[in-house]
This record gives sequence, structure tokens and C-alpha cells, in this order.
Amino acid sequence: MRVVFLARCALGALAIVAFSLGSAPSASAASCSGFNLSNNNLGLSGSVGCVTVSNSGPNQVTVTITMKTGFSIKLNGGDMAFKGPTGLTLSDAGPINIESGLFKRAFTKLRDDQNNDGFGKFAFDYANIKGQPGSVVSADMIRFTLTASGLTASQFTSFAIHFCTASGTNGGPMTGFAQGSGPTAVPEPRAMVLLGTGLLGLASLRRTSRIIKRVRRDRGLKLLLLNPHSNTKH
Repeated sequence: MRVVFLARCALGALAIVAFSLGSAPSASAASCSGFNLSNNNLGLSGSVGCVTVSNSGPNQVTVTITMKTGFSIKLNGGDMAFKGPTGLTLSDAGPINIESGLFKRAFTKLRDDQNNDGFGKFAFDYANIKGQPGSVVSADMIRFTLTASGLTASQFTSFAIHFCTASGTNGGPMTGFAQGSGPTAVPEPRAMVLLGTGLLGLASLRRTSRIIKRVRRDRGLKLLLLNPHSNTKH
């Protein structure tokens, strides 16, 4: 009976390991799974936003820029620069969805080999989103597509954007440039806790296995002492 009980404990430990490793998410919603805009020329600490690039069709990628609370993307006169791809033109950029589809506009300029303050030269710099309604000069999120022969998300290596030091549509007291290289995924603390639980489960499984082997060995020795002429292998 004791052997059966220990075997059940081993199966329970294995179940804990499987659950812990399988339940751990790769990153939380608050982390950046793309290009983390963690460098800026205003001396601000931490990240101001995140740029993600995904394959959205043949020869097409979708770029999404999402700012953290307290920051926004400069629209009029603003820049969205990046390194990696080659041969892009102004017409390769599709309409820009601003604030989750609230309205759409387009880039009016494309500069090649553009130097952005403090971050060196970028191969392409799409700029100056004109024609916003009312007094809108900034946005917390924008999304646009780029379409060109052979274009894929993996070609992008760095981004730099023009940003404002306030959330919303009215800009902020200061503007600057923020840059991010990547992409990198940041695991959340909960994932690390679950991983630790899984490792403890593995250690428990090994200990339980050794106990089962010892119990079986001791049982065999006991039977041999009670009946020296018996064959414990049968």
C-alpha cells in the first residue's frame, strides 16, 4: 500500500510540473514584446512606449506604436524612423490608423539616411502626419502598413520616434526622440514563480522515485529473511 501511495505522489508531482510550465505566459500585457522605446534624448528614465512589427500579408508588415501613460506620438512634424529594410518609398506606407481607428491620415514625407537626435542615422524616416481634426497634434497609438517586395517583420532592427511628454491629443510641454532596438520579450514575475514551482516539482519527483526504489529493496530483503529459500525475483 505504501508503494502505491508513493507512486501516486510521484504522479502528482509530475502533474505540478506540467501545469506550472504549461501555464506560464511569455509576457504580460504591460510589457513590450517588440521594440522597447527605452532610450531617449530628454534624460527620462524607463520606457516611453513600444513598437511592434508583424507580418500581415505577402510582402506586407503592420507597424503599431503604443505609448505609455504620460507620453504620446507627435503627429505634425513628427518622425517614425527605422533601420533594416531597403528600397522603401513614400507610397509603400498605407493609411495611418490613429487612436484605434478614430480617424486616418498619411505620411507626407520620406527621408533616407536621416540622422535623428543622438541616435545616429536611420535608413528610412516617415514623417509629418498632417490634417488632423481640430487641435489634435499627438496620439497615444498609431498603426500603419508597409508593403514592398520581399518585406518581412524580421528585417527591422531598430526604431526611433518623435514623442511628446503628455498623453492624449494635445501634445505636451516637451518633445524629444525615443529609440528602441530589439525586439525583446520581457517575462513577467508570475512566469518566473511558476517556473520555480515546476523545478521544485521535478526535485520532489526525484526524491519520491528514490523512496519507492528503497521501499521495494527493503521489502525484498524482508521477504528473503522470512524465507531464505524463496526466490524474490519471482
